[in-house]
Amino acid sequence: MKKYLVDVYLPASGKHYDVFLPTGKQIGEATKLLVGIAQSLSGGSYKGTADAMLLNADNGEPLNRNDTVHDAGIRNSSRLILI
Repeated sequence: MKKYLVDVYLPASGKHYDVFLPTGKQIGEATKLLVGIAQSLSGGSYKGTADAMLLNADNGEPLNRNDTVHDAGIRNSSRLILI
């Protein structure tokens, strides 16, 4: 399965994380995956919820939870925000 290496910014911790996202995974599923990773890596400063969202860091637009990672326009080096 092809994956993209993306930069995910976590405002709760003020840190950036480099993460591989599978291109065919839906944004909703990718968000859940990132929430789990962020909770582990943030040392408890991030508490994920069911309302967690991924935003395009370049324009601040939320990503459609039903789109795949590829269809959402995410590519290698894309910058995302997890809130």
